[in-house]
Amino acid sequence: MIRLFLDNRTAVLLLLPFLIGLYVVGDILGVEHHISTRTDGLFFTSSSVNNFWSYFGQSFLILLNAVLLNAVFNSYEFLDKNTYVISLIYVVLTPMFVPLNQFSPVLIAHFFFIASLGMLFQLKQNSDGKITIFNAGILISIAIIFLPYLLILIPVILMMIVIIRSFSWREFFICLTGIGVPFIYYFSYLFLSDQFHFHWNLPKWQMHNYQDTLQHYPVVAIYVALLFISLLSLSARMLKSSLRLKKQIQMLGLVFTILFLLGAVDFYFSGSLFYFSLAIIPLTYFLTYAFLSKRSGIPANIFFYIALLYSFVKFFLNFTQD
Repeated sequence: MIRLFLDNRTAVLLLLPFLIGLYVVGDILGVEHHISTRTDGLFFTSSSVNNFWSYFGQSFLILLNAVLLNAVFNSYEFLDKNTYVISLIYVVLTPMFVPLNQFSPVLIAHFFFIASLGMLFQLKQNSDGKITIFNAGILISIAIIFLPYLLILIPVILMMIVIIRSFSWREFFICLTGIGVPFIYYFSYLFLSDQFHFHWNLPKWQMHNYQDTLQHYPVVAIYVALLFISLLSLSARMLKSSLRLKKQIQMLGLVFTILFLLGAVDFYFSGSLFYFSLAIIPLTYFLTYAFLSKRSGIPANIFFYIALLYSFVKFFLNFTQD
């Protein structure tokens, strides 16, 4: 399967809906898992549990995000040829982190975050990037509305801009203006419609009850294994990369570090993998280089197929059963 998606064959994207469909069938036929009642957006609560629209909405967003993420990879010269393995990695890993039977803002935040990365990769050293930076600010701001802890990404976005082009105060304020625009419209709407009140609950500042989230620990272990393999191959790849690619990898490395730490902290306190799921986005790019590496290719394939197997088996496992 991996070999099919590594080649330059656009038609393999047609396999993704069938793969997502298998996940939906597995979730419907599998054991009933705990439904999260956590509020993950500033004014947005998870809803639509175990019905057609929750499955359709989550499945559609996974497919849309996978294709968009892959399009960004192919558009900005991360490889000297097109590949579609990024979409496969995203489709396989995401259902382990985000439930299919409960519609939530997480995958919507994925979409806007991926779109903001695409905008930032458009930036070039000697071209006018004001409109691009403004649009990137708008997109990341919408992602923050759905997942408020992503506020921590605001200084990261500014640092990513500096990595790829020289620092400019004007561009700095243009980006902040873009970030502020969706918040102004959103809060104005809530105020005018008399809905200006928070539903967002801070996590309890103590470790979560691990017995309620035992099914998440294999997911985290698989992720860390894939990450370790990816970093080994990425270090070798960077030695022979172009300056442009090195800057793009540095941008991804910076945002990955913040997302990984954010996800780890949130998982420790809440037991939720929602924020951890955002770290899948840069991992898909890193893992692609592992598949193409002679040294890391075999272990990358082995652990990816372990992830593929567990992503199906987990629907039929109940770690919290007495």
